[in-house]
Amino acid sequence: MLNLARVRVNDAIASLGGDILTDLQPFSQVMYNAGWRKFQTFLTYLGHSRFKQSVVLLGFPVLANLDPATQVSLAWTGSFDGTSYYSSPALPQDLILPLKIWERVSGMSAAFHREPMYQALDGLESRQIAQAFQGEWEWREDAIWMPGSRQVEDFKIEYAAFLPDAVTSGATSWTQQPVPVMRALSPLANYVAAEVAAPRDDLDAGTFLQQAEDETRQLFSVEARQKQRTTTSRRGHSSAFRRPARY
Repeated sequence: MLNLARVRVNDAIASLGGDILTDLQPFSQVMYNAGWRKFQTFLTYLGHSRFKQSVVLLGFPVLANLDPATQVSLAWTGSFDGTSYYSSPALPQDLILPLKIWERVSGMSAAFHREPMYQALDGLESRQIAQAFQGEWEWREDAIWMPGSRQVEDFKIEYAAFLPDAVTSGATSWTQQPVPVMRALSPLANYVAAEVAAPRDDLDAGTFLQQAEDETRQLFSVEARQKQRTTTSRRGHSSAFRRPARY
């Protein structure tokens, strides 16, 4: 990917390893990770399933404060029952934002509710009496807020996730890390080329970014078509179901 980016910004004339955007330059890693994050963000915006994850969190505590104004929360740092904070359960560290949440009674090995909890876009309701289930949730301040329930619950959360930056790990250089997205070579190279071209005020900096987004859309369209597939079957030829001929 870096080789292709170097070719596109004319930095591979003398060597494919580049003269400016070399593997050893500290800014090369910074520029790569900046392009990598923009690539992920745009794919996530399009709805690519590579950035959709699921997790089951067990044992969310009961509502400890019966004031109707009290709300409970689930965050990266742990849980809040309206009075006290707990280190577990906590949201996954790769979570960007939740998409859907299902709930069930904890410790019963029961199935999660078929319908996901309602996402309250205009604020949570105020409850005079705590109910058996949360029923709804709101995402704000980097946490899932809920009205609280009178029983310990488990949650299944479908969420948008991010993939880690390229870093050197042990003897493996960051440049040798695989890109964990299929067919990402060309669009990601364009994102990095845009990062290189923009500080130099190159005329084609905007072109690189546009090409990156166009190719990312094409990458997503492959998945979109797969999701739009339909199962078809031939109509039976029984006379009982045969439509009359038109004249």
